Amino acid sequence: MRLSGVPGAALAALSVLSVMFAAEASPPKIDKSKLETYIRYAEAYTPEVQIAIDDPSPSPYKGFFRVLIHLSRGSNRLDRTFYVTADGRHFVDGALWDLNESPFLDTLQRLPTNGFSFGPVNAKVTMVIFSDFECPYCREFAKVVRDNIPQHYPNDVRVIFKDFPIESIHKWARAGAEAGDCLGRQKPEAFWAFHDWVFEHQQEVNETNVAEKALNIAKEQNLNIPQVSSCIASHATADDVAKSVQEGRVLGIQQTPTAFINGRMVGGAVPWENLNALIQMELHRPQEIPGPTTEKCCEVSIPTAVKQH
Repeated sequence: MRLSGVPGAALAALSVLSVMFAAEASPPKIDKSKLETYIRYAEAYTPEVQIAIDDPSPSPYKGFFRVLIHLSRGSNRLDRTFYVTADGRHFVDGALWDLNESPFLDTLQRLPTNGFSFGPVNAKVTMVIFSDFECPYCREFAKVVRDNIPQHYPNDVRVIFKDFPIESIHKWARAGAEAGDCLGRQKPEAFWAFHDWVFEHQQEVNETNVAEKALNIAKEQNLNIPQVSSCIASHATADDVAKSVQEGRVLGIQQTPTAFINGRMVGGAVPWENLNALIQMELHRPQEIPGPTTEKCCEVSIPTAVKQH
């Protein structure tokens, strides 16, 4: 669901240039009430849309601070990133580029790199995928990734899975995420066995049997069944799943699946042809354009590839 049909525009463009040379300062104080009123008018948000505004925090761009704005209507949520100048008055809605850094620098600094993964840690391309086990488009994308990445890029691409269950429309997605993490705690390979089985047999799973299905996989993987059963029953991995969801929200995820390819956001069930082109773009990135740094580690328009919930 889209909370607004009116795209945001950069504000006070000329003032943005002037603060690029300003000295670094502490995050500014902002008038949140005034900003909310301004956003409601500028973006035509109706009263049903709830708006919560975080305090400004440091950004990787000199003279700018990051402000995360949380929008919600019923069970639907959307987080948007704005940048504010040091005087607390001028806001920019959109990407900021430093030609000496990756165009996805802000995303890369917030992109998690922990999670169940396959592929070498030092791969040239890291793909972080936020997914939902009950999502049909996630099933399509999972098959594309699992069938092609190990075969075509065994040494060049690392894939990291992150949970992003959408509970408002998927009844067993969170339970599936917790169960998968329980298996993975004992053996990472068991997580991927669960991952592949659930997406292959998605129509057979429901909120009443997801734990049973997970335990069947645990038996096949020779795991400690009492430990797995206790983990699932006690929701021992609930905090891990909640943290993963929060990490996705900070990154502005609006749909599942959403993948980040060296920081580039790509949403939807992207077919192999398009995904392969994006990987090739990273492997042959022009030398003058920086990639991810070793310390940490946008949306692409693919009109015919993206399907949304």
